Amino acid sequence: MPTGDLVVFWLTFAIYGLAFLLFAYELTGRTKGPVRGLSLLVWLGVALHTVSLGLRWSYSGHMPGNNLFELNSVGGWCTVLLFQLLLLKYRNLRMIGVFVLGITLAMMLYGVSKPHALGPLSEEYQSPWFYIHIISAFLAYGCYVIATSAAILYLFRSFWERVSPLQVSLPPDALLEDLNVRFVAYGFGGHAIMLASGSVWANTAWGSYWSWDPVETWSLVTWLIYGFHLHARTFLGWDIRRLAWISIGALIAIVFTFWGVSHLPMETLEH
Repeated sequence: MPTGDLVVFWLTFAIYGLAFLLFAYELTGRTKGPVRGLSLLVWLGVALHTVSLGLRWSYSGHMPGNNLFELNSVGGWCTVLLFQLLLLKYRNLRMIGVFVLGITLAMMLYGVSKPHALGPLSEEYQSPWFYIHIISAFLAYGCYVIATSAAILYLFRSFWERVSPLQVSLPPDALLEDLNVRFVAYGFGGHAIMLASGSVWANTAWGSYWSWDPVETWSLVTWLIYGFHLHARTFLGWDIRRLAWISIGALIAIVFTFWGVSHLPMETLEH
């Protein structure tokens, strides 16, 4: 029988799913304007998501982060919350919501497909560095998702307008470029904190700052990819079109690091 946090989790998922469909419907241009109440609907989802995580914390006695279900749920919560806070300042960026929520729904669905039984944290996880590591990781991830969503929206418009004029007003290219660069920079900083705190935590728990295991290595690689993104914008003068493809490739690398590496054959991981 599902616990209370899972019931609220599925309610959250349903609300995010409805909001995703409404954002997608807006993007078709068939509405006369923005769907009324859509932002409030997403805020309701965020509120329920917060309750779900709070219940999980109450049941287990520790911050969610003990398994892939909890990690994906925290990551989705951070991403949608950042998106909603962004809309408080930039109302015309609401159309990236279809990509933000689409990625978030995929995260949540993957997480809930994994074992998600409640349980205590093992001794090595009972460290403040673990919490710093988790929080900075998913704040960085949320920033990267928003940056990539802006990039995808730019490429979508660029492609679609060659086929048929869009019947909906989208943010100007300059704003999408600024959003992409700024949120990559924010994510890059959070990513750095994640790597540093993870190293300190690993040393206190296992006696080594860095062991070059595949997840550590790929996490460093993705950080360097985002570093190249910032370098290309600042020193090479690359425009949003090139930066968009780097953003998409980097987010795919993040997904592979967190969700794909563990599925590689053990022989590959050992070598």
